[in-house]
Amino acid sequence: MSNPIKEYTFRQDVEEDGIEIIRLEQFFAEKKDLDKFKLHRIHFYMIIFITHGQGTHLIDFKEYNYQKQSIIFVGKDQVNAWVKRKDVKGFLLLFTDQFLYHNQIKFKDISYSYPYNSSLYQPVMMLSQKDKYQSFHSLFAYLYQEYHLPKSAHKQEILQNLLRTFLLKIQSHATKKNISGTQEEKALFIRFQKLIEDNISETRNINDYCQILHTSYRKLNHTCKILTNMTAKAFLDYIVILKAKKYLIDGHNNISETSYLLGFEEVTNFTKFFKKHTSLSPKEFLAQAQ
Repeated sequence: MSNPIKEYTFRQDVEEDGIEIIRLEQFFAEKKDLDKFKLHRIHFYMIIFITHGQGTHLIDFKEYNYQKQSIIFVGKDQVNAWVKRKDVKGFLLLFTDQFLYHNQIKFKDISYSYPYNSSLYQPVMMLSQKDKYQSFHSLFAYLYQEYHLPKSAHKQEILQNLLRTFLLKIQSHATKKNISGTQEEKALFIRFQKLIEDNISETRNINDYCQILHTSYRKLNHTCKILTNMTAKAFLDYIVILKAKKYLIDGHNNISETSYLLGFEEVTNFTKFFKKHTSLSPKEFLAQAQ
């Protein structure tokens, strides 16, 4: 069994608030826990606002470049790491789903919507236009200012409304690339995503998912191609591999247990499947990940 990667829950001293905003300079200056610069998993949502510098951030085993005027979104239960950074400054905002969802039905499915649905959208947004960057920067700076004011009767509500405003502005800023596909196609795809989450240990047969979704294979396949440039089967396999990687690195599951959790009857079948899609055996992947 491998050494588990570090997992971060919300800090106990701010758990009740459900939100924390600090400057990146402060974040990088804290040397108490160097594991945050290695692969780790977070159990909350994160927004990184880059005001200076550049670098590379790893999210769910993919590397993304960022620079000044970038916003990086890391979702709940994703694995990530600061791979490279040069003179990076800005803000780091952490929040729980409970904080955001309080009296706010609109954001109940934030993990499946823009910008946190990483199967549909790139997790790094570039604010290339100066006026839009300044608008987002002003709002983020105001959030930071309000967060660091003394507690008051309405402070939580103010912060909740400011965060919701920021996320609404983010959604209104979606580019054409980010909003490809019709609302009907997106709805079908998200239902497919959720079904995979609930049934991945039971079946990896696309026809089973089509039957549950009451749709044809042709329609589901076309929808996946439009939204992800992958066939329905390729997308399903992609999720299986992503889950396999997460199971393997968390240190609680060995290869045999991971195989079982993903519905493989034989470990050898899982190993062949994993190597086919990653060019690595599970053991080789673990050796590289640590």
